[in-house]
Amino acid sequence: MISLDWKERLVRDSQDFLERKIPMRDYDFDIIYNAYPERIENKVPRDVVVLVSSTLASAMAKNPDQYKTFFDYIWEKKGENGKVAFACILGKVMSRKHNEYMDYVKAHLFKADNANDIALLLEKTLYPIFKKNPAQYFDTLIQWIREDNEQLSQCIIKMLMKLLKNESELLRKFFAKMENRWMNASPNFIKINAFLIKSIAKTDETMYFSIYESYKNTRDPNFVEILTGGLTLYSDNIKEYYENWAKSGNARVKKAALTGLKFLKKKGSE
Repeated sequence: MISLDWKERLVRDSQDFLERKIPMRDYDFDIIYNAYPERIENKVPRDVVVLVSSTLASAMAKNPDQYKTFFDYIWEKKGENGKVAFACILGKVMSRKHNEYMDYVKAHLFKADNANDIALLLEKTLYPIFKKNPAQYFDTLIQWIREDNEQLSQCIIKMLMKLLKNESELLRKFFAKMENRWMNASPNFIKINAFLIKSIAKTDETMYFSIYESYKNTRDPNFVEILTGGLTLYSDNIKEYYENWAKSGNARVKKAALTGLKFLKKKGSE
């Protein structure tokens, strides 16, 4: 809990930073809160950083274009607190100008090499926009699910599952769009789709089992490998499908089926 006196000081110093430091291209915003006396694990509490960031965001979101250099600087140069501030400020910007700033946020997402940074950006800047109409952004997000960026892809899927956890029909629509790309899936895309199936199992078991039912007669190695990677729940029916695939003359299908059977036998005995 930040005391009232410190809240007033932090807000006042944030406004002073905007008026005096930013025009001089002095972007080291941590000067605002460095004097704060309390530390958690030797760090300034996140509540303090968020308060400062929210104060800056209220002013910057009105005309964000003039602050892009500042945004880039704190993301790239100011460590964990800089990334928290960036996400907080851009969240406010996106609430006003999400069409204009979608590509800007996307560029930072694609450059991020840390799952925590990606999740922070998604949660603070995009989730509030997408939750208003998730289906409107399905095609965009599927384009962002990159075969060469498993970390980003998994974070996007996690965000979507949060958006759609109580929207079974929308979840099926999203899955169908991903499913349309299974035929020519690369090894990395196979992993991403397997992760999606595992995520579905946590949210909608009925849908999970229906996916395997719909593919019980397939002989496509990509499909069997995706289904095998997605295994997380047991059923006698799924075990039967895998027993049939294990008899396949296709080496990839047989290998995946034997891996799946090993998992299912262990899961079924628990």
